[in-house]
Amino acid sequence: MKGRGLHHVTVIATDAARNVEFYTKVLGLRLVKRTVTHEDPGAYHLIYGDAEGVPGGSLSFFSWVSAAEAEDRGDNGEYVLFSVAPDAIGWWAKRLTDFGVPFQQRQSLSGSAQLNFEDPDRTPLALVARASAEQASWSQPHIPPAFAVRQLVGVTMSVRGTTLMARILTEVLGFAEVGREGDQIEFAAHDEAGGRLYLHQRRNRSRPRLGAGVIHHVAFRANDEAELATMAKELQERFGIASSPVKDRYYFRSIYFRGPDGLLIEISTDGPGFLIDETPGALGTRLIFPPSLEDRQDELLRILPPLDRVR
Repeated sequence: MKGRGLHHVTVIATDAARNVEFYTKVLGLRLVKRTVTHEDPGAYHLIYGDAEGVPGGSLSFFSWVSAAEAEDRGDNGEYVLFSVAPDAIGWWAKRLTDFGVPFQQRQSLSGSAQLNFEDPDRTPLALVARASAEQASWSQPHIPPAFAVRQLVGVTMSVRGTTLMARILTEVLGFAEVGREGDQIEFAAHDEAGGRLYLHQRRNRSRPRLGAGVIHHVAFRANDEAELATMAKELQERFGIASSPVKDRYYFRSIYFRGPDGLLIEISTDGPGFLIDETPGALGTRLIFPPSLEDRQDELLRILPPLDRVR
């Protein structure tokens, strides 16, 4: 099966307006969808992605106002990576400093310059210099296109033992191992957005409790529901892992299963996609409720806090 890479990574946030301010104003990402969570529609589901809303490499947030900060996180080895041009690292170091965002300059697994920092909910993030032909698909007016964030590269997942997850990645999800260093293994599906995943061996430390700033789940791409069914069958036959029934998420269809250490893993179809209810130029400009919640719009609007106001 050809590797299709990541579909999206979902993180827990608290203040939705603050989240939008940070990711659009500080990092210059495009908010491509304002919607609500299906199981808890009193909370926003905010999705940042490609300028055209194409599938793959999206970062999304469930905004739960009451989410507590995860306990005993330390350096838990899980973070989301974005790419920038090699000569943009210095520009971003100055920008983060100007916005009062502490950072550390490190080297990536491939030896490239990398800036590690956190968002207001302490979500671990990284900007990594990548010498490639890709250009940023979206640039805010306050960020020069040459320095803009190019794409979501991938994510680091932390597990106590890497063997089972490595097999799921290579035998079901279409990734291939491309490098190892210390306690990290790098896997690649392709060189486009969402094409990388890094496994971090956490050894004996327990996973942090779900809370603000913690990755809620990681989703991988499937072409369609037929491919979802094939993946579900392979998980069951190869590993004895049962997946959920197909869930209708309006913009895509998904199945879920628990990986090592209780990791929540989703596999999502490319379609119908984010353009079924907005044009490319208008993506993310209005709050959209899934059809199943349209009759509750008035009620939910009274519950949801203002989104375009920084507290």
